[in-house]
Amino acid sequence: MGETPPRGIHFLKPGAIHHARWMANNLYATKMMMFSKQMKYNTDMIDKLKRLNRFLALFYSAAWMKASTGADAPMNDLQFIQDMIKFRTFDPEIADAVIKKLENHGWYLTQELVPFALFSKSGKITDSLKQDIATQLLETPIPENFRLGKPLFQKVTCNTTLKDLIGPESHTLFHILRINSDWLAKPVSQWSEDPAFVVAELFVRTVKVVNDSAERGVKLISDFATIITTDPDQRAWLLQGVEQHRKLYSSFDKKTLNAKRL
Repeated sequence: MGETPPRGIHFLKPGAIHHARWMANNLYATKMMMFSKQMKYNTDMIDKLKRLNRFLALFYSAAWMKASTGADAPMNDLQFIQDMIKFRTFDPEIADAVIKKLENHGWYLTQELVPFALFSKSGKITDSLKQDIATQLLETPIPENFRLGKPLFQKVTCNTTLKDLIGPESHTLFHILRINSDWLAKPVSQWSEDPAFVVAELFVRTVKVVNDSAERGVKLISDFATIITTDPDQRAWLLQGVEQHRKLYSSFDKKTLNAKRL
């Protein structure tokens, strides 16, 4: 970045990789590129590292840093896919691989979750765009029965906008929260004054939109179950015992433990 830190520049030895997250792998790829001459990598390896690090620097790192903001998720995901469509002209192999992966992770571009963008404070989602989404919602009939099961992922092109992704199931948010959507007819500047908007905004801003904790939990229980025993029957009993214990003891503080003892 043009400057040297007060304590100088130090390169640390790579540590352990957590199987549930792969940002560590991205950092390793960067170090491999920086020390490619010292490691005496061949030309093919260096070229692949250049391409990978270009993708990480231009697209992945920014998307990863913004992933936990639910209100921005629809716009961020849409932008990411459209960037990859354009990136095809530069590196089709990487772009196609990423797009194929994203096709299985289009949750925030489904009809049900696109309305999250109405509560975004990002400069990319302007008041004009929010008003267009709101108008589209008001013009879309509310279904008699909302669809259950896995949401349907929608096709995205370079010309797709969030407004285009609105459909009947977009009313699901209001249905689940049991609030009215009358505030959609008002100017965006007045939305925050409506109690229904406040309820929906609080939900969107606190809902978990990344699966980091779930992945860590799966990794933890997988390791736990295989370290204690390799017998499938014993493993099943072990996990049931853990489940029963958690039902009995919601926490490990003294108040809970003493209450159970009594």
